[in-house]
Amino acid sequence: MTQPAIEISGLTKRYGEGDAAVDALKGVDMIVQPGEVVGLIGPSGSGKSTLLKCLGAVIEPTSGRMALAGETIYDNGWKVSDLRALRRDRIGYVFQAPYLIPFLDVTDNVAVLPMLAGVSNAKARERAREMLAALDVGHRAQAQVPQLSGGEQQRVAIARALVNRAPIILADEPTAPLDSERALTVIRILNEMAQRFGTAIIVVTHDEKIIPTFRRIYHIRDGRTYEEAGEARAA
Repeated sequence: MTQPAIEISGLTKRYGEGDAAVDALKGVDMIVQPGEVVGLIGPSGSGKSTLLKCLGAVIEPTSGRMALAGETIYDNGWKVSDLRALRRDRIGYVFQAPYLIPFLDVTDNVAVLPMLAGVSNAKARERAREMLAALDVGHRAQAQVPQLSGGEQQRVAIARALVNRAPIILADEPTAPLDSERALTVIRILNEMAQRFGTAIIVVTHDEKIIPTFRRIYHIRDGRTYEEAGEARAA
């Protein structure tokens, strides 16, 4: 059987010490398979952002275990020596705002990550153009960021997250600023990219427009996760 792309067991995160301590995560369990898009929903303060930051190696958990594609990256302590390389090469991010660099054109906004990973400028731009074409914004490759619509900017941001072929994508409220049509388009694109590249994608959302599109959903409440089947069905 294929190894899960993401496997989390018993993950905890405590902020502070003594009487001031706050347990943001109290034993999270989660499995996401390659090519799967999973929803993560819960009220404000439930631990969603903390979980994403732990999985993205931005903050260190307190205890538990995390594995990516069968490789343990955390087991009551980090098991990888270069967290920056882990974040750069194996984890992509899509945020609520595109956070594009305004003084770079569209191609270079996408190419900057492979360039930072040591890919030659020419090869990085070639990869960027291929990804932009896959997301139907190839015709905007030389455009400047202010010339793009909101939907185009979000597609460019998705291209940037996918350009290094990271096996994991963490999407934090990616549809919040979009209307219903554009929000559903973004989710359709994420599903297509997950299937095409075998990427595992976790989408944190409050957006009721897109929740029915998920085949599996994790609710997080009081620092614990509860899985349920989503409403979406295979075509």
